Amino acid sequence: MKVRRLMWSLGIILPISLQVNAQSGESHHSENKSEKWDSVIIKRSQYGMAHIEANDLFGLAYGNAYAQAQDHSCILADGYLRVQAQRAQYLGAHSQSGDNRHVLSDFGYRILDIRGRTERAYSSLSSNTKQLAEGFAAGYNAFLSAVDAGDEVLGQDCKGADWVKPIEAVDVVAGILNLGVQSSSVRMLPAFVKAHPLEGDEWRPTLALQKNLITWHIDNYEPLDLETPLQTQGSNGWALGKNKTENGKGIVLANPHFPFNGNFRFWANHAKIKDELNVMGASIIGFPGPVNIGFNQNLAWTHTYSSASHAVMYRLSLKPGDRLSYQLDGQWHPIQQRDIEIKVKTNTGMQKLSKTIFYTDVGVIMEDERRFPWDDEFVYVIKDANLDSFDSVDHWLAMNKASNMAEFKETFSTFDGMMFNNTLVADNEGDTFYVDDSNVPLLSEQAISFLETDPTSAHIFASTGIALLPGNNSEFIFQDEIEFTDAPQLQRSDYVQNSNDSYWLTNALHPIAENSPLYGKFATVQSLRTRHSINMLSARSGRDNKFSVAEVERALLDNSTFAERFKRDLVTLCTTFSAQELVGVSRKEFVIEEVCHAVTQWDGQFNRDSKAAHLINEFMFLLDFERDFNVKFDAEYPVTTPRGLAVNAELLKLLITAADIVKQSGYPLNAKWGEVQYLQKADQRISWPGATHNVGGFNIYAPSNNMDMTTFAKAVKPAVLNPLTGQETWSGLNKEGIEVHFGSSWMMVVGFDNYGPQARGLLSFSQSTLASSSHFADQSYIYSEQQKLVDLPYTPEALAKQLKSEIKLKIKKD
Repeated sequence: MKVRRLMWSLGIILPISLQVNAQSGESHHSENKSEKWDSVIIKRSQYGMAHIEANDLFGLAYGNAYAQAQDHSCILADGYLRVQAQRAQYLGAHSQSGDNRHVLSDFGYRILDIRGRTERAYSSLSSNTKQLAEGFAAGYNAFLSAVDAGDEVLGQDCKGADWVKPIEAVDVVAGILNLGVQSSSVRMLPAFVKAHPLEGDEWRPTLALQKNLITWHIDNYEPLDLETPLQTQGSNGWALGKNKTENGKGIVLANPHFPFNGNFRFWANHAKIKDELNVMGASIIGFPGPVNIGFNQNLAWTHTYSSASHAVMYRLSLKPGDRLSYQLDGQWHPIQQRDIEIKVKTNTGMQKLSKTIFYTDVGVIMEDERRFPWDDEFVYVIKDANLDSFDSVDHWLAMNKASNMAEFKETFSTFDGMMFNNTLVADNEGDTFYVDDSNVPLLSEQAISFLETDPTSAHIFASTGIALLPGNNSEFIFQDEIEFTDAPQLQRSDYVQNSNDSYWLTNALHPIAENSPLYGKFATVQSLRTRHSINMLSARSGRDNKFSVAEVERALLDNSTFAERFKRDLVTLCTTFSAQELVGVSRKEFVIEEVCHAVTQWDGQFNRDSKAAHLINEFMFLLDFERDFNVKFDAEYPVTTPRGLAVNAELLKLLITAADIVKQSGYPLNAKWGEVQYLQKADQRISWPGATHNVGGFNIYAPSNNMDMTTFAKAVKPAVLNPLTGQETWSGLNKEGIEVHFGSSWMMVVGFDNYGPQARGLLSFSQSTLASSSHFADQSYIYSEQQKLVDLPYTPEALAKQLKSEIKLKIKKD
């Protein structure tokens, strides 16, 4: 392995400052002319986008890490601590008093062994992945050295913290591997920790204290929640081809709906290696160099979160009278066990907690008392297709380097790195392509038949998305993932689109044939957002039914909704029940005219000045697609059904309930949406336009921050209660409004002309989490007040016009 020691120098002086003095990360010294040096340049353009110019992959990742740390040091540091299973060691047992959250997290990650798996696999990884991982670790550590020297600063969430410490290349790769299992294995962490063959407190960790073992109490253990998705990833993506664009070249719309904080936050950057790489876009924090969603000279691509399942749960049959032996192919096999330890910081010093864990060759054992108990008959395990998937860095790098559609498609035959993504791409020739090549287990026909016909498994799969299969026959246990050639895919010259429903209606006029049920639901009701997306492909393309880049941008930022189609039905509802009072439905009595007048004031939009949008939002959360529509879903007409609200007293009851929810929040029924929905940036409350998923918006937002798993994640304030259920409303509305934590993030539109890409984009939550940065909220105000994208400076000439700062980092080569 090639070892390189960092030499760094920096200085930012507007408009440009280039420093060349060398300074060691460990000590000061003068440069020896006989030594070999390399350098990487970090330029910052308008709004803080980082442009990394390097001579090789190591330097690219080095500069990328340094620039990322300037913007997101605390998110990076906390993410590494999490994967290293050291939160309790540095932060103590609890996130909040008595919750043992750090203990549960550390044991969960020790059981999954994310870092250990990576460490064992590291020597077999490609040279490219190693160079990028090692460069990223070196660049991150260089930033920490600069902090120690007083030349850089940490964010407020980790300033002065002892858990901000140097990392190794293995940590970089482990962090990426961890992202791939967030909605599968990581979702099950509490159930991994709980797993134990006995039914008492034996599962609880123990600690050594004065030579006596005592139980570490975790009294508030929460049962596994499978009804409420842990993750809320989403996205919209369009790739338009020659038959759908004005100039006959491709256009891509990228609209990932991701969290505004945490390790899934996007970060805008431009990666350049002379004669090798020139790509711009945005990447998830911690990704070492290549761009995740972006464009190069000839291609633009985006991703949406796939509806596919990437893990399978297996029910193992146990030997009568022996909970530690399971049956496979007629043979009894022992359940394996070993002890693991974590360290816990306490008021009396560092303590060690120990726990026995149980595992099999089939998968990691889990237990949930209500649904998946470890009893005398069965035990349950998870087998995750992404848990040992190390292709992501290589795959995205190959996509970044592709010069044409054929090369781009070839990356999917070579690598399996799209952990949970659909991919949509368009080129400068006007061709488009879609594929769900996420890592999906390859099930046998026997396994698929069982999944679809067994009542218990079919119900669990339909309600939770978890595939439950018997594990006593190896025919049911997958060994490989579905190959690219068999994955759902479509190449078109008009369009491909996805808004997180399955592959089925990638092109509404040319549906894709049914594939493995693990890819998602087929020929079923589509979300209002998907239907709105498909409708906009016609309605927003102008008289010629073809798009320009400007028209795509307007569509992206369009705050119209599919729910606008229901306004006429609501007006009819109001007319039908005019002048009546509904008593007993609500805690308050409402005159129907008061509610209905607010409905008539809604303009069908979710702009900042749209009145009563919050009322419509609450109403739409209450609708049932089976119960509340006159025309039910028809797979022959999936874009237009279901339709027609059933105008009856029950529907009126829902509308009054929605009004009651709004009244509880203290907002008037005709308040403006921008008074209700907001983004909080430090002490700045920014009025926030944009619709929600449930109303069929396109550019959408939500209060959920389930994907922000940092230890300093901001808690979502409790919502008001639904008077029908007594539960918090799904909208998140409370007396302060609706604070967004999730939604449209890296918004990008890229087209091509005869000279190359014409690109515009915006990072809605802005580039930096450093409150003192001038790029902490600048793009957020552009989105809020102007609703537009900005030019992305891809060429040297364009960058020169936007250039705001420049630093040069020096690397000593051994």
